[in-house]
Amino acid sequence: MGWQSRTLILTMTSSPRHVVVATAGHIDHGKTALVRALTGMETDRLKEEIRRGVTIELGFAFLGENITIIDVPGHERFIKTMAAGVSTVDLALLVVAADDGVMPQTREHLAILHLLGIPHIFVILTKIEGLEEDWLELVEAELREILPPALKTNARFFRCDSLSGEGIEALKEAILDFSSTVQPRPDSGVFRLPVDRVFSMRGYGTIITGTILGGKVKSGDRLLITPQGSEVRARGLQSHGQDRRSLGVGERAALNLIGAGVSQIQRGDWICEEGAFSPTEVLDVALLTLRDSPELKNRDRVRLHIGTNESLGRVVLFGREVAAPGEKVFAQIVLETPIMATRGDRFVVRRYSPVATLGGGQVLDPVPQRKRRSDPDVLDSFEILDKSSDQDALEQKIKISGKKGLPINEARTFTNVPLTILQDQVRPFLSRGSIIQLGSGENSMLVSEEVVREARREILRKMDDFHRQSPQLLGKTQAHLVSELSVHFPDRVLEYAIDDLLRGDLVLEKGYLRREGHSIKLDSQLEELSNRLEVLLEAGGIVPPGMESIRKQLAISEKDLNRVLGIMSQQGRVVRMADGSPWAMSAVRSAWAIVRGKISEGEGKTPSELRAALGSPRRYTIALLEYFDGIGLTSREEDRRLPGPNFNTKF
Repeated sequence: MGWQSRTLILTMTSSPRHVVVATAGHIDHGKTALVRALTGMETDRLKEEIRRGVTIELGFAFLGENITIIDVPGHERFIKTMAAGVSTVDLALLVVAADDGVMPQTREHLAILHLLGIPHIFVILTKIEGLEEDWLELVEAELREILPPALKTNARFFRCDSLSGEGIEALKEAILDFSSTVQPRPDSGVFRLPVDRVFSMRGYGTIITGTILGGKVKSGDRLLITPQGSEVRARGLQSHGQDRRSLGVGERAALNLIGAGVSQIQRGDWICEEGAFSPTEVLDVALLTLRDSPELKNRDRVRLHIGTNESLGRVVLFGREVAAPGEKVFAQIVLETPIMATRGDRFVVRRYSPVATLGGGQVLDPVPQRKRRSDPDVLDSFEILDKSSDQDALEQKIKISGKKGLPINEARTFTNVPLTILQDQVRPFLSRGSIIQLGSGENSMLVSEEVVREARREILRKMDDFHRQSPQLLGKTQAHLVSELSVHFPDRVLEYAIDDLLRGDLVLEKGYLRREGHSIKLDSQLEELSNRLEVLLEAGGIVPPGMESIRKQLAISEKDLNRVLGIMSQQGRVVRMADGSPWAMSAVRSAWAIVRGKISEGEGKTPSELRAALGSPRRYTIALLEYFDGIGLTSREEDRRLPGPNFNTKF
């Protein structure tokens, strides 16, 4: 197939599993020549690279059936490309020209390998032709000295000359042996791939490449470009130059994508399973500064390298103003543009200007709330996230989400697991009552029981205040109560708390919430006025007086009249129609008895037929029928009224 014509080098899913190897090292130390000697393939593919003899972009080659080698640039200007190239590798080849020895990018690349948690390293002396043994041993000794302790255990040393071929076969055999023993990559079960290369091909459109970090992808799958949020479809898949129906974790992959937004895809984006991850502009992190790095100060502007992405942001330090070289600190990285990350992802931070690697670490929380540096509990929160198991960290995350709660899509971003597994992780919390799940499935939210308890207290306090200030009213509607408290709690938390309180502390009566034991209390003036108004309305029957007539007869203002009508409505003595006109409840019940008898006799009745039965003018009949429709006593079909869903409800 035509994809192979662009030197698209990928790997197969086979046993042993696919292994990704990346070169690292100073510019012009022979990385590309070494890859060429190992594989017979040319990774420099840009005209500018070939002209200058310098790798600018990532190059790819393969060794055997299950090894991809990524050739990364060594020049300072291309460090961000280097970080993108090694973010997903199993084995690093640190290439050092023996005639030059350790150079600035040797040290910086080595630091990046260590910070990104690359587990295995082969240190390779190149260009050894004609050099004395004593000199080679001296260079090797210096390299052993600068290796971080975590890499020294698994580091192996080799000597090669790419032009003469000396040592190449031994190195090749070592890489092949390594690939046969490497353990399978852990798989979260959620598909995500950091894009390290994008190009277009005539007849195919947009092609992206990267290493799958989790889950599987099949031809035809609908995916999401993150963080931009555009939906795409995988029209075709390749690995190792071969068409594939599906690809899984650890494999180098080429995806032929179609859909909105494909023209905007760039290195640093992620291709992910739909609904699995939320973009973020803030990260909670544990950060280790390098021993020879410059000081890192609170609010310093930095370059964040995570996955294949480079973003600008500021580091907010907690518990200190300065992170000294070689120190582990907790921080929030506040980014200038959204990115995608999940808990446990490793990253590197470099100074904004002049550029230098400062340190790196792991993401503790990819979707945190902004924290106050003055909060006395903030460091404890970081410590728990840093030291806890994933399940305990999830419980802590839900608790520190506080009143906001944790939407299930953010919980998925935090855990990087399928929804079914997330539900399994949450189940013990729900069983012991420490966490409450509001809703179900992809639209649910997780919240601490402490938050719900606080919401219950606030609801009862609000209701007590209301009854104390307005004893003449029965209560308030749930919508009104939720609206008043929604500035402090999500609506779903309030609705859940209200439902819980309706089991004992609250009562729902006539559409109003009230405290258990509360009854309307009117002063003598209101009592006398409401009685006079009720007499007026009852006298009118199904032809009640208008608002202006009532106001004049009672000699009160429109405002006072509406206030009294509101009280009487809550008492169940008055009904307000859609047009605002008041009716005595006794008159409405009498009218319903007539309507009920008529519409239960057959195929329903027209308004004209019901008007004749009621003996009322048309506009009053229509007002009554619309009211009955609204409360479900009747239902309207064309021009007839039939029994509604609440037809047999006592009224």
